[in-house]
Amino acid sequence: MTLKTTLILVLCFFSSSTFLFAQSQDSTAFPYVLPIWGDKVQERGMADQLQLPFGFNVNYVNAYMELNITEFELMIGDKDFSGILNTETLNFTNVNATTNGANFRADAWVLPFMNVYGLFSTVTGGTDVTLQPTWRDATGEIILQLPEFSSNVQFDALAYGAGTTIVYGWNGYFSSIDMNYSRTDTELLEKQVGYLTLSARMGYRFFLNKNNKDLFLAPYMGIMYRNFVGDRGSNGNISMDEVFPGLDDAFNTKVDEKIASNDAIINDPSTSAAEKIKLQAQNQALQTIEDGVNESGIFTTNINYYIKKDLIQTVTFQFGFNLQLNKSWMLRGEYGVSDSQRFLMTGLQYRFGVKKKEFRN
Repeated sequence: MTLKTTLILVLCFFSSSTFLFAQSQDSTAFPYVLPIWGDKVQERGMADQLQLPFGFNVNYVNAYMELNITEFELMIGDKDFSGILNTETLNFTNVNATTNGANFRADAWVLPFMNVYGLFSTVTGGTDVTLQPTWRDATGEIILQLPEFSSNVQFDALAYGAGTTIVYGWNGYFSSIDMNYSRTDTELLEKQVGYLTLSARMGYRFFLNKNNKDLFLAPYMGIMYRNFVGDRGSNGNISMDEVFPGLDDAFNTKVDEKIASNDAIINDPSTSAAEKIKLQAQNQALQTIEDGVNESGIFTTNINYYIKKDLIQTVTFQFGFNLQLNKSWMLRGEYGVSDSQRFLMTGLQYRFGVKKKEFRN
C-alpha cells in the first residue's frame, strides 16, 4: 500500500447465525445442503436462527493509511546509486496511501459456526509522498538540503483472497473472529503484495419488529489488525520527472548556490584555515553528489527501484452495524480508526439456500 493498502482491504459479514443458540420449536428436517451438522442444529430446535447458507456481498471500501519507507535502492541500468540516493538522503517526511474500491465476496456456512469465503476487489488509489533530500558530511552536519517536494502517484490494482469467520452467540449477544489473506497486483510493482487481516468483534442484536424475528439491527465494536505478509520489498519502474517535475533544476540550483556560498567564505581572508579545509571538503562532496546524480540520468530516464514500506500503525478500532431486512437481504456499515489509519466500508448482502435433493420440487 503502497499501497497497501491498502489495501487493500476486506471484512466478513456475520449476523443472525451468531444467535443460533436461541430456542425454537421447529422440528422439521433441515432442508439445505449446508451447513454440515445442520440436521443436528435442527434437532435442537435452533435451525430457524441460522442464516441461509450461501451469500454474495458487494461492498464499497475506502481506506487511508500512513506508511514508513524503511528501505530504498535505486538502479539505472547496472549502476547502483543507493550510496547517493537512499532512505537517509531522500528524507521521506510523509508517505500515505488512499484507496477506493469495490469488493465482491462469495461465502458459505460450512459449519453452523464457521463461514468461509473468497473475495475479489478492484481498487483505484493514490500515494502521496513528501520528501526533503538532505545530505550530511562525515560529522553529521547538513551540507545540502533541498526544499520539500510532494508528489501523488495514481494507481489501479486488483486483489483476491480467501478467509474464514468463527462466530458465537448467546442471549442476543454475539462475537466473531475473522481472518483473511489477500494478494494485490498493480502495474507499479513487479511482484504481488500479500496482506493479512485479523479482526474480532462483539455486539448485540435488537429486534425492530416483535412480530418479525428476521428484521433486526446488530451494532457492534471490535479491533482489527492489518499488515503486509512476507514483505521483502518490491521492485518497480518509474520516471522521476513524472513524479517530481522540476526537481532537476531545483537540485542543481541548490548545489551550485551552496558551493558558491562556501567559495565566498573560503576566499574571505578572515576565514580560519580549519574552516577553509572543512568547506573545501564540503564542496568536494557536493560536487561528487551533483556529478553523480546528473550523470545517472535519474531525472529523465525510467529508473528501476527497490522499496520496502511498513504501516506506521497496524491496529484500528472498529465500529459498525448489520441491518437485516429479511433472510435474503442485509445492509452493513463499518468505520475503523487509529492515529494513522482510517477505514470505511458499506455493503449489501444477498443470501440464498440450496436444498437437498429430497426437498426439491
